[in-house]
Amino acid sequence: MSITAGELAKKLGAVVVGNPDVAIEGIAKIEEATSSDVSFVANSAYRKYLDSTAAGAVIVDEPLEGGSATYLVTPEPYVTFLKTLKIFHPESPHPEAGIHPSAVIGKDVKISNNATVGPLCVLEDGVVIGDGTILRSQVFVGRGTVIGDNCLFHSRVTIRENCVVGDRVILQDGCVIGSDGFGFAQQEGAAYAKIPQVGNVILEDDVEIGANTAIDRATMGRTVIRKGVKLDNLVQVGHNVEIGANTVMAGQAGVAGSTKIGAQSMFGGQVGIAGHLRLSDRIMVAAQSGIVKDPGMGKIVGGSPARDIHEWQRIEAYLSRLKDLFKRVKTLEEKAGEGEAEA
Repeated sequence: MSITAGELAKKLGAVVVGNPDVAIEGIAKIEEATSSDVSFVANSAYRKYLDSTAAGAVIVDEPLEGGSATYLVTPEPYVTFLKTLKIFHPESPHPEAGIHPSAVIGKDVKISNNATVGPLCVLEDGVVIGDGTILRSQVFVGRGTVIGDNCLFHSRVTIRENCVVGDRVILQDGCVIGSDGFGFAQQEGAAYAKIPQVGNVILEDDVEIGANTAIDRATMGRTVIRKGVKLDNLVQVGHNVEIGANTVMAGQAGVAGSTKIGAQSMFGGQVGIAGHLRLSDRIMVAAQSGIVKDPGMGKIVGGSPARDIHEWQRIEAYLSRLKDLFKRVKTLEEKAGEGEAEA
């Protein structure tokens, strides 16, 4: 498509500073954009590109003084850029409602007339599928599981028995909801007996789960992912965990069993969280950190074990100087030894 900067600004509710007639045909990163692209700057680290970018237009919160680009000014450039993405890349049309002939449907299954069940899906006995929900190919839904309205499950999603899924939930390819929790009891002779995992998983409204993420069912009771939670790819959530509303967690993070995570928190990639913890709301955790206790409400932490982010950064700075400090201490010790010998 082709649209002028002025027309695009009207759609986005932005103010044009510069030439409103610039033709925009695509979207690109600020450092790679051409004269027919629109880009954006939401992070101050990228403002350095504003005086050199070839972009036809740039979405910003304030224009660069003396800059030559056409600016689309908005208080929230990142949110505005997301809207721009949808304009240039609208969602693919959803498949028509209905049940594919290759799907396997159990007894007493209830499927809304407006739902879609794709090729090779398997729905066991007693499953309920809500209005407008789409199951793409090879989705497995275990017996007694209830799925709400307007959900989207991509290919090869597995939802085990007796789970509950709210409305507008998105499950990316290959994720597993309700797999057995990691529960074993060591017996005499060092062998392990499997502990039955008889609970379930509840996904509340507006949750999104990334590709190949696994959420274990509770040993007893429930594992709960609260409203608005977003989990990245390859995240592991243990049995009986509860993740508070609107919390986000990046790839390869892991949560051990029976931990309760507060609302509106943010966890970087590869964060490890120990079991049986109670974590406060609105905490932020740097990537590869290890959480072994509650940092406290609204705290920002990093490292393993995690500590105040500024303390952790100072420790890391000291570690980078450790080799030189060791040499200095060794030299001082040698000089002190020589002085003692002369005495």
